[in-house]
Amino acid sequence: MPTNTPPVAAADTSTPSGKITRASAYAMSQLDDALTLSGYAVSAGVQTSAGEPLSFADIGVIQGTAAKLGVFDPPAEGKGPSSSSVTASEWIAFEQAYYRLAVAMSPVTAETLLTTQATMPDAGSNLRNRIFGYSPALRFTRMFALVAIIIGTFVVVAECLIYVWGQEADASKFLWQKNLLESLLPWAYGALGSCAYLLRSAHYYIYQRTFDLRRKPEYFNRVLLGAISGGAIILFVNYLVDEDGTVLHLSSAALGFVAGYSTDFLFNTIERVVAAVFPKTDSDPKAQPQKVQKPKAPSAGPAGDGPSGASGDGDGADEDGNGDKQGKQRKTSKKAAKSSAHTDAAGKSGDQD
Repeated sequence: MPTNTPPVAAADTSTPSGKITRASAYAMSQLDDALTLSGYAVSAGVQTSAGEPLSFADIGVIQGTAAKLGVFDPPAEGKGPSSSSVTASEWIAFEQAYYRLAVAMSPVTAETLLTTQATMPDAGSNLRNRIFGYSPALRFTRMFALVAIIIGTFVVVAECLIYVWGQEADASKFLWQKNLLESLLPWAYGALGSCAYLLRSAHYYIYQRTFDLRRKPEYFNRVLLGAISGGAIILFVNYLVDEDGTVLHLSSAALGFVAGYSTDFLFNTIERVVAAVFPKTDSDPKAQPQKVQKPKAPSAGPAGDGPSGASGDGDGADEDGNGDKQGKQRKTSKKAAKSSAHTDAAGKSGDQD
């Protein structure tokens, strides 16, 4: 009797059971990243923090796994990517070697190497690459350089306009425009200071091959925080005091640039102001609990009987009660000494009789 059951497809035998081949997208992604990292470690001569070479065994496992999967073989006609394979245990050994190598080379990763590669011009580079950069990291930093140029242009134009309007015979003619630009200048200097810090740090990270594009939101937030810091710092600080007590009087623009370059400067200042205006109380969770000193025991002997360093109390009492115990022991010793002396005296008088 015929049935409507669809025919069962033949089992796919292209991938051996329990084997890892180049047909796996995950395997090839891990393999490419591991080869990139190990290749940079060999070419750059990367060393550990102790100044020792990296583990050659881990590099050998990575290179050996790539060789077994046919990564280094030239493409052969009729030979698919799944023809070469490694066992599950060999792949686990590869992952462990890749992990140890990644830990040893941190913060350099395969992603940061890909982001910062091709930073030097080559013979085939076009005008676009020469202007915007040869790598994603370099293009990103040059975008920040463009932002810094725009902010710097605004600062120069604003300073010139304030000077020109200040020379007018009628001071009230451009009064509100002049006040507006003077109010915006600290904010602009703060943003300019943050751009200067980011450009300085970004090029250092590119040189160290540690620039990570996943931190792009942090860079954008740093510019905004720099502008806010530059505008708000003048509310708290009018001058700076050097370590030797020298007072440094700075303009609002200079304070704005300093606050934008180091946003921690503003937050530390706010913390000091909050601590001065609102002192910590017992209900404050940040307040440290104060130690309660125990009252000293009353003096039980003449001055000078206490131990060295005591304040003249007979028993040398301290706040943990050890002095009281020592005083009692000394009293017992004195009584024993007096009793012994009395016995010796009685024995001598008996001998004389």
